Amino acid sequence: MNLADISKSTINLVSNFPNECNGRIVKLALASLQPSPQNVSKAIEKLSTEKNIAKEDLYEVLSVYVEILRLFIHTSDKDFVNNLLEWGFSNDFVEKLTFLHNRKELIDTFLAPHYGYFQNVSSVKWRIDISLVHSLLVNKTLPNVVLIIKQKNEMSRTIELNAKAFHMLRFNVALILKEMKSLKLKTSLDKIVK
Repeated sequence: MNLADISKSTINLVSNFPNECNGRIVKLALASLQPSPQNVSKAIEKLSTEKNIAKEDLYEVLSVYVEILRLFIHTSDKDFVNNLLEWGFSNDFVEKLTFLHNRKELIDTFLAPHYGYFQNVSSVKWRIDISLVHSLLVNKTLPNVVLIIKQKNEMSRTIELNAKAFHMLRFNVALILKEMKSLKLKTSLDKIVK
């Protein structure tokens, strides 16, 4: 789902969602974003029964909140607010988002515990796997990139990617590095300003 493409009716559904349910939906959305997502169907069913809201509407609201949280995690507060307003969400809705002014707490509570996995990486190696095929064969095999990730506990993970998937990975790693650089700069500026 892309937030820029959602309909006005969906925006109205999310904006007019009962305030007393927003916290529960945000918690379900955060649970859905975890590396090993939890099954939220029972919680949705319970909320549907308690508040007499159609399950389809709850799932739609949940999917929008998941995308809102993804956007929140990947953008600055200013860009986040501007994007939501540009896409048709009301200013009141944006101001009522409970996590808007709690970025550090949200990241520390829900995302940081999973960073430890990546700190256990001891080495990353790669190679290009080219299968040589007889020239008479019609189907030609394309080269693959093989990544071998070794952890400090001697476990090893091997990932095989086609060229398109590898370029997507490379692009996303570049975005991550750019975001980390901007966060480091922002943190440095915050220390200077204080």
